[in-house]
Amino acid sequence: MENVLVAGATGRLGRLVVSELLARGAGVRARARRPERMPAAPGCEVRRADLLDPRSLEGACDGVVAVVSCAGAPMDLRSRERTSFAAVDDAGNRHLLDAARRAGVGKFVYVSLAGADVLAHTAYAAAHERFAAALAASGLAYTVVRPTGFFYFFDEILAQARRGLGFVVGPGTARTNPVHEADVAACCADALAGVEREVAVGGPDVFTRREVVELAFDVAGRAPRVASVPPGVVRGLAVVARPFNPRLAGLLAFGAEVGLVDVLAPPRGRRTMRAYFEERVGAAGAGDGVIPRRER
Repeated sequence: MENVLVAGATGRLGRLVVSELLARGAGVRARARRPERMPAAPGCEVRRADLLDPRSLEGACDGVVAVVSCAGAPMDLRSRERTSFAAVDDAGNRHLLDAARRAGVGKFVYVSLAGADVLAHTAYAAAHERFAAALAASGLAYTVVRPTGFFYFFDEILAQARRGLGFVVGPGTARTNPVHEADVAACCADALAGVEREVAVGGPDVFTRREVVELAFDVAGRAPRVASVPPGVVRGLAVVARPFNPRLAGLLAFGAEVGLVDVLAPPRGRRTMRAYFEERVGAAGAGDGVIPRRER
């Protein structure tokens, strides 16, 4: 696994993929728009690359045997990013794929999402699936890693619970088994030597959406107060936001739909959501830094 390029290396998953590869003895080229956010590590070469700027990718894959792309538009309502999911997750990754093909890279691992088939009508899932289709048609050896919801996607639910009021979209009965991003990082590293073209990754515990919120209240030491938000309200907000902020509109539309369907995957992860929530509560007063959820 010498000379692996990791795109989106300063995001939460990207950093863990870099660490996992270094621990396995690989040489790593970390690429991100803001390389100054990447801590220095022996065996890791950090440089700037923006997937929206193909010129910044010239020569990036030369001498690389594999690429792992964790790059994508941020999944964060507070982000100031306005670029659409289509522009980053699809078109941006295609620029990286073109660079990989020109350099003769041997393997391309891409992180998409579980449940994309039932969520393909949303801009978020559709952008991932369009690129996954382009990757499958590229002629390169590839693996698409499909995690369920990352644990850190639920940080806001924990924050709401600590404030005393949580929310679910619709009745909250849809099921999922969220997975720690470190477990997904390990699966990405495994995929470099594997032959599977699709790897779905879930955590060890299955919850309804409401049960996730109730767990957050329990860990926060608060009595559960959970309000149900009609999906139509969230969809309406997405329509209003679309002309001004396509990325926010796409995120709201995805949030309106993902909470209504089961998103399950084989339990490849070992870490539990309770332990994660407990860790986050313990770190809340320690001033831990905020790491971008996704980064291109």
